[in-house]
Amino acid sequence: MIKKVIFSLSFLLLAGVQLQAQSIENALLWKVSGNGLEEASYLYGTIHITCEIKTSDIVKSAFDKTEQLGLEIDMSDPSMPMEMMKSMYMKDGKSLADYTSDEELESLDHLMKGKVPGMNFEMMQNIKPFFLSAMAMSSFANCEEMPMAYDTHFMQRAQKEEKEIFGLEKLQDQFDMIDKVSYEEQVSELLKMARMSSEENIQKYQNLIDLYEAKDLKGMMTYLMEDDSSVNLYQEDFLDNRNKNWIPVITVKAKQAPTFFAFGAAHLAGKNGVVQLLRGKGYQVEALDR
Repeated sequence: MIKKVIFSLSFLLLAGVQLQAQSIENALLWKVSGNGLEEASYLYGTIHITCEIKTSDIVKSAFDKTEQLGLEIDMSDPSMPMEMMKSMYMKDGKSLADYTSDEELESLDHLMKGKVPGMNFEMMQNIKPFFLSAMAMSSFANCEEMPMAYDTHFMQRAQKEEKEIFGLEKLQDQFDMIDKVSYEEQVSELLKMARMSSEENIQKYQNLIDLYEAKDLKGMMTYLMEDDSSVNLYQEDFLDNRNKNWIPVITVKAKQAPTFFAFGAAHLAGKNGVVQLLRGKGYQVEALDR
């Protein structure tokens, strides 16, 4: 269960955010150089749930040239599952029944059926709706086997090659953002999933996968901007401020050693995206895999 949530959590932090459009090249891999860097580092835009990891030779070469890996959070930290378990449940004894009608609760039961092996719906009702959305999300990839994450792929490669792994932020930072969204709004997002058929949810996610695999950042931005999620109200917390907070970490780590930074692709784009923010600091940021 914890692995499913980790795969899905960062995607959900972006899925409802209206991105501020600013045209940049369509690419997932970017080279960062100049401004005093002795060796180049790289940015790679990931997607957190997919059925197949597809990396080109140029991406593999960039990874091989680096000495450390930066992820949104340090997924290699053995304390992460315990930290997540402590933060997954609603406070003050609240449950889904406090925010739904009997009919709505029944629809959520149908949505979550079979999504988490070993847990029935009654056992899930005190879990924060945001995390239930993450659990449901992994099934929309419609994979024959367990969904995979690019972040995990790069982490496993770094571990095999004994590269240092670090996080651009702490897991608690993500929990704090989630807690800014009221339980009512979280339930509202979960109910939107429940009102859609399985086929509609699968197709919606496949549309995003198709845009990602086409390296169509502009298309991904448009796709996310058209979503009517109530989480749009929290754009500054969920996206802009995170990008800004990452820049000092990225610049310090890149000066220490050539680094491969892998994080959600939507963080690359927009006027407050990592690409433009680094360019604003005087770095040369060049698209490599257009």
